[in-house]
Amino acid sequence: MKPPFRACAALALIALPFVAGCGNKVTAPATGMTSNTADDIAVQAVAGLSVVSGDIQFAITTTPQSAPSRVRPLAMPARALWDTTFVSGGITYQASRSFYDAADNLLPGYGPLAVRLHWTSRAYGTYEGPRDTAIVGHDALLDVRGIQFGQDTLQFDGACHDTLQNSFRSLDGTRQRFFLWVSSSTVNGVHILKSSTTGWPLDGTATFTVSADRLRTNNRTDVEAHFDALVVVTFNGTSQATIVVSGSYTYHWNLLTGSITRG
Repeated sequence: MKPPFRACAALALIALPFVAGCGNKVTAPATGMTSNTADDIAVQAVAGLSVVSGDIQFAITTTPQSAPSRVRPLAMPARALWDTTFVSGGITYQASRSFYDAADNLLPGYGPLAVRLHWTSRAYGTYEGPRDTAIVGHDALLDVRGIQFGQDTLQFDGACHDTLQNSFRSLDGTRQRFFLWVSSSTVNGVHILKSSTTGWPLDGTATFTVSADRLRTNNRTDVEAHFDALVVVTFNGTSQATIVVSGSYTYHWNLLTGSITRG
């Protein structure tokens, strides 16, 4: 993963031709879930967050005077207010940004009055992780605060909708899994030091409300079982984030290696 998730694996919204991420209904989590299913949900949450990391990385690196000097953008647009397309980790992002002052007035660009960056994006493509391959549909709305010159910490808040049609190895490595995952997620109070040499979030959470079908094959109509879940990912300033699935199953996520272990 690249900073900053490796600044979230390093912390996650588009419509693919076959699915509109924002339009999919995500139901409330249900009780009752086996440990093997919880394993699968945890693996897919990491895949989803890995897509969000592209948004956060680029939002940081293209904000004047807010980006850590160690981070270099994939491409630097020439204008302060812009629409751009870029590719990161096999995912194509279509993004736009705008700046606001303390009274929430839209500004013509970044300057001394700017206190908030508003970032919107759509993304699509194929994500390939250590254990999975997923066709991704993603759209996001993120607010970034702390962008002023002299501020040492950025704060991320926002919402995402994601659809992943995923093929992956089970957590124990013994089975091939096929899932169709639809989620609504929120990013709450995730802080990242501009001067950080690692990019680990200091604190904050990402919360997923998930509706998922386990498939027998890579055909999305070949449904074996349906699951609803609530997934909470908590960051603590180290390379070890905590994932809790439906309030009952805890995992440790190594942001550096991408590995997931049961708690």
